[in-house]
Amino acid sequence: MSKTTKTFTYIIGIVMTVAMVGSLILPMLSGQIGQANIDEQAGRPTPFPEPTLPPPPDISMVGFDDIYLHPSGLFTFGAPTGWEPSTDSSTPEELRAGLNNADALSVVEVRINKNVAGLNDGEALSAYFDRTWLGQTWSGYSSWDETGRAVNEDGTLRIDFNLRRGRSHLIARQLSWLAGAEIYSVRVITAENAAQELRYVLQGVAKAVELLPTYADAPFDREAYFDNFDKHMLRYPMGWEVTDAAAGRPATIIGAGAILTVGAFDALPATEDEAAAWLEDWRSGVETLSVNALDLAGAAGFKASYRLSTLDGAVESGLALMLGGADNRLHVANLRLSDLDTDLLALDPAEEPRIAVLDSFRLLPDLEVDVTPGA
Repeated sequence: MSKTTKTFTYIIGIVMTVAMVGSLILPMLSGQIGQANIDEQAGRPTPFPEPTLPPPPDISMVGFDDIYLHPSGLFTFGAPTGWEPSTDSSTPEELRAGLNNADALSVVEVRINKNVAGLNDGEALSAYFDRTWLGQTWSGYSSWDETGRAVNEDGTLRIDFNLRRGRSHLIARQLSWLAGAEIYSVRVITAENAAQELRYVLQGVAKAVELLPTYADAPFDREAYFDNFDKHMLRYPMGWEVTDAAAGRPATIIGAGAILTVGAFDALPATEDEAAAWLEDWRSGVETLSVNALDLAGAAGFKASYRLSTLDGAVESGLALMLGGADNRLHVANLRLSDLDTDLLALDPAEEPRIAVLDSFRLLPDLEVDVTPGA
């Protein structure tokens, strides 16, 4: 055999050997690569499924007969059935109430703002609700976008929104309008599949928002005690604390060196002397100093100052506002100050603001509260 033939034979042998080895190795490598691809895909994060939307609330079951009273005592509205109080606040320029329906992913918000800028039409109102203002109110949401706004012929402003909270897609609409010296806003938030229900709840709440006329022009930053049985209300400074209260029973409110009790009694003094006598019978150690007859928001009664000597020898100054109710009972707001010994009836409320608390005492026989924040 020639040298050339031998060389060619060797080359053919090497090629066949490589081919045979390759036929064995390549399938193994291919399987490993395929398995690596599967493993790689399995290791990738799986996209989270979109959350299932709750069914829209059945509006045939939603009414607005339950009356919500804001903790400031300044306004009421009809709370939609199924929504519960969640948040509320009072500042010198804004009152806010919030209701929540967790099953429907829905929130109702009512705001009343002082119209300090003197807005007088719908266009000025629209400018007031700019992106900065709105952004502050949506701070609890992952993202928000305004999708449209319009000023109606009556000056009411409508603003629509898309929202996201976590993985939930939501929609919202806000109605705002001017009335008196205030700016009113009602906002409803629902799941994105409940547009019809959103409009229904929004209109129902917006129609029922009402400032209590007896407290027109009253400061916003106060709290209120309302007895739903005896139908009287008193507003007191924020920071004072109700320590003892139950419907139809005397309540105690304490703060800033003051003890304030509010209650109704089976008595109805007709004269200043009878008012003084009732006050001295109320507790031993009371010495009546002066009594003035008055008429407060249509309720006749008396304001009487007194000095109280306690069992340990201390002296307190007191001032009681007594009003005769349509129930033929005596409704009394009674303030005692432990750091003064003087005739409180002779003081100017501007000099001693604590005694001005009594002037907020009102009888409200027509107010029926069904929804109480914090209850």
